[in-house]
Amino acid sequence: MLADESNNFGWETAMTTSTPDDKGGPLRAVLEGAAFQADPHAVLRQLTDSGAAHRCEPDGAPPQLLVTGYDAARQVLTDPRVSKRSERAGLEPGWLMSGVRDEVGIDYMLTVDPPEHTRLRKLVTRAFTPQQIEALRPRTQELAGRFADDVLALETPELAEGFAARVPIAVICELLGVPLDDWDRFRWASEQIVSPVAGSDREEAYVWMSGYLAELIAAKRADPGQDLLSALANDTVEDRLTDPELVGMAFLLLIAGYETTANLIGAVLLGLAQQPDLLKALQADPSLVAAAVEEFLRLDGPVLTATERFATEDMRVGEVPVRRGDMLLVSLAAADRDPARFEEPDSFRLGRPAGHVAFGHGVHHCLGAPLARMEATVAITALLERVESLELAVDAADLEWTPGLLMHGVRRLPVSAVVAGSSNSQ
Repeated sequence: MLADESNNFGWETAMTTSTPDDKGGPLRAVLEGAAFQADPHAVLRQLTDSGAAHRCEPDGAPPQLLVTGYDAARQVLTDPRVSKRSERAGLEPGWLMSGVRDEVGIDYMLTVDPPEHTRLRKLVTRAFTPQQIEALRPRTQELAGRFADDVLALETPELAEGFAARVPIAVICELLGVPLDDWDRFRWASEQIVSPVAGSDREEAYVWMSGYLAELIAAKRADPGQDLLSALANDTVEDRLTDPELVGMAFLLLIAGYETTANLIGAVLLGLAQQPDLLKALQADPSLVAAAVEEFLRLDGPVLTATERFATEDMRVGEVPVRRGDMLLVSLAAADRDPARFEEPDSFRLGRPAGHVAFGHGVHHCLGAPLARMEATVAITALLERVESLELAVDAADLEWTPGLLMHGVRRLPVSAVVAGSSNSQ
């Protein structure tokens, strides 16, 4: 039974008072600025309070519309006049939300529309049924327990890289049949692709990853195992994936299969380290962990902004006119804290009614959402079983966050922990 919805454990986000300029180029500068990286929710709230959508026209890129309202977000994510393909909107192919063109990108489910998307999704759905997710639970529990023991043995446990990332990395590698020894290189490539910063090399990362996956798929075809890539590479159905589609699918599943889940687990652990009452409540009743994960998905979800979409004809989003060719950027983070949809949206409420869009909405709703929920619930439960308390070992203002407009996650999370059965803090 869920805790009383009115119990928010006092967890609220501090707000700033200045309002960013939401017209033209200045908005883009705000979204790329230090204040946004330090506290994106504060900046997004100011935008949401001033309207459901905000126009931005950066130099050298398609006009953009940042969508912050909950209803407007759901509209854009389901509107048939909105496409994942920029060429359908009369633009050159391959425009990215960063405002640059992708010269070496790989097509996969997130970059195509139905019916192509429907076909691709159908071919991999087999790995994400409720039965398949439950079959992965015992192994996930084993891995989470081992990683929790490892990290808590350290003098100062670091729970982001040291735990939150390790669980989904291991699970997705086993699911797909990717050697875990290769993961360091994958992690480097992923960071270049999903969170590009000055000096990063997206092209090199794309080239390396696509080449590696093509070789791995060829090996799976010659010597198949019991993993998903082997099954897809050796599929005999008439509508099976082509080799380029296989590379794109593996690329998407690998990156999305750990990056978002690692961010989610990190967000929950950060919240628990800051809210001892919530930690104690979950320890007293572990059946509440799944509900806590759900509320953290809404409050501090792993994805700030859905990947780019394009208007294929003139339309309106909220009160804002949209022209054919406009790039639409849906802020999932802003939508999930829209006060028009959620009461006291910046507060944590255990047992809040469902309705967040942290995993997207519509046909592109995250295929791996059930897996991410299971992994996060298992990981958090494993850690809670092993500690009496958690506290941040650094000031919250000194935490480092993933840069960019796409992902949201703490990069390092050093804590002081009292391990269960021990009087010593670690």
